[in-house]
Amino acid sequence: MTSDVNDTTDMANAADTTDTTDAADAIAGADGAYAADGNGNGNGNGNGNGNGNGNGDAAAATAAAVVAVAMAAVRRPSARDQPLVWLAQKIGQSVTRLTTHAIALYGTAVLRIGYGSLYLIFLLHEYPKHESLWGPNAPWTPALNQQFANDPGLDWFAVDRWWYTFLGHGGNVWFQFWYHAAILICLLMLLGWRTRATSVCFALTIMAFTGRDVFLTDGGDNIMGLMAIYLAFSRCGAVWSLDSRRKRRQADKRRARGIPEFTWPDSPGWQAVAELDRTREEIVTFLHNAAVLVIAAQTCVVYAAAGLYKSQGSYWQNGTALYYTLHLDWFRPWPGLSNFMAGQSVTIAIVAYLTVFVQIAFPFAVFSKWLKYPCLVALIGMHFSIAVVMGLPLFSAAMMVGDAVFLPEGVWRWVGRKVGTGVARLPRPGLPRPAPSTPRSPEASVLPRQAQPHKSASH
Repeated sequence: MTSDVNDTTDMANAADTTDTTDAADAIAGADGAYAADGNGNGNGNGNGNGNGNGNGDAAAATAAAVVAVAMAAVRRPSARDQPLVWLAQKIGQSVTRLTTHAIALYGTAVLRIGYGSLYLIFLLHEYPKHESLWGPNAPWTPALNQQFANDPGLDWFAVDRWWYTFLGHGGNVWFQFWYHAAILICLLMLLGWRTRATSVCFALTIMAFTGRDVFLTDGGDNIMGLMAIYLAFSRCGAVWSLDSRRKRRQADKRRARGIPEFTWPDSPGWQAVAELDRTREEIVTFLHNAAVLVIAAQTCVVYAAAGLYKSQGSYWQNGTALYYTLHLDWFRPWPGLSNFMAGQSVTIAIVAYLTVFVQIAFPFAVFSKWLKYPCLVALIGMHFSIAVVMGLPLFSAAMMVGDAVFLPEGVWRWVGRKVGTGVARLPRPGLPRPAPSTPRSPEASVLPRQAQPHKSASH
């Protein structure tokens, strides 16, 4: 079962509810046992059997012990009386849930599909001029790249610079091979094929193309590069992928053949192997949850930093920042639209203030169950406007895809059902279309009454 990022906030409460429910079930079971003991005792006395009284007393003592244990489980140290013990229990419950419950599986699947699609479209869009942008004869040569990496302010970044320059070495054949391999990797990432290895290759691909020419794109590749690294540690292929489809078909074939689910043999050696497998599963689940939290934190940091930087600018403080931005020649793909929006002085001033307010408030709104949704709508509208009006589609789409991790699981399941229904209705090649049904009688005709001449007005 999956959930959204807010599940991490409710971990302790869920654990408390589970323990209280278990205790109540234990008490109910004890009451049932005690009632059964009473019946046994009465039957023993009525039949003159001396063992009935002894069995009833022993069972009653067992039921009382079960009730005592259940009540002890319900009684927890309060934060006021024993704060350290209470804190230790809460931390233990949170760690247990982080290692056993994978969150936001659908959200990470949307990130995998979104970023894989975006970079695939980007590489295909730049294919006519890919040699002049990233090839061996590109203006940004490996020598310039190496000189840029050796800048004293970027010493920490020069450690992995060797990977960032490999596209520029080896000649044109080398470059063409890796460029087409990058297109294939993006496609496999989109489809979710062997996601463990594909996600790592996808992250390395984005890093390689970004480092080959650091001044080429609009900043969206930086966001996608960070998110791709985080996705490599997540279970982004658990749903809506070829991996999940393959596992589901394998399970269906085993059930059709009557093969039971695999279980480790009950021996000391195999039980040790089973324990290692369980530990591996807990580590993988923990890494997935940690990656989801880091993705959410990264998105919040981007919004908060952007909002705080804007609030320090005088143009944003007086509400004229968007007016001057709409007059920049570099960000005017539609001059008529930019001029029209620049003429709405009051509207763009309100939008400027609203943008700063929402970006600063979003890191705090994500902890609210309902307040985050209006903020997400405002941010998505902002990014859509940036993509259309300013001509920055890659950055805007990367940010909108990153916002998907904050939506709950139910939303994405509903979207999946709608998409699956729409795909099922599409005509498939090679399959004959069903013939339209012919009405058997005039009464069964779907024509309106006016088009049926045998019907009179009295009818």
